[in-house]
Amino acid sequence: MTGTERGRYLTFDHLSCRLAAMDAGEWRDSDNPVALANVPNMRRPPDMDRVDVFAQAMHGLQALEPDGGKLAKYVRFIDLYAALTENEQQSYRRRYPEESKTMAGMIQRAHDEGMRRGHDEGMREGMREGMREGIAEGRVEGERTLLERQMQRRFGPLSPAVTDRLHKAPAADLETWAENVLDARTVDDVFDPHA
Repeated sequence: MTGTERGRYLTFDHLSCRLAAMDAGEWRDSDNPVALANVPNMRRPPDMDRVDVFAQAMHGLQALEPDGGKLAKYVRFIDLYAALTENEQQSYRRRYPEESKTMAGMIQRAHDEGMRRGHDEGMREGMREGMREGIAEGRVEGERTLLERQMQRRFGPLSPAVTDRLHKAPAADLETWAENVLDARTVDDVFDPHA
């Protein structure tokens, strides 16, 4: 809960469960896609191996979820968290040939989409860095635009040389010039107040 003595802002309620303690056999026919996606993380029944549990989850989700985009995300989730070994993957392809072709295509599409959207950790870090750079560039561009508008209001239309200098200036110069514009008597005083 987050809030003050006068009121709450946010309240979070959640259910806690230990997936590994839950019986996958009890959930494999669920109509809840989240439960089905987590079936491979549950304790498997004695009559099923990991490949069968994986196949049950995939089959259940395919029957339950009509939205191809959501289904691809669930399939990718199951694929990541089931973490079938290479031998288990081969066994799945042998025992469930038609389903495995469909699911392999979905897993690949979900993986490709994940790569495009930055769900891969390297991509996420690259995207975060890109966002930081974009925000920094946006901030600098905002400073540049504000300074240019202040100078136009204070000194009238700016010469092309002054506009060009503003557009080529690094952030540190823009910050200094933004402070200088407050006391400057001329455009030249903005750039060099001691001249």
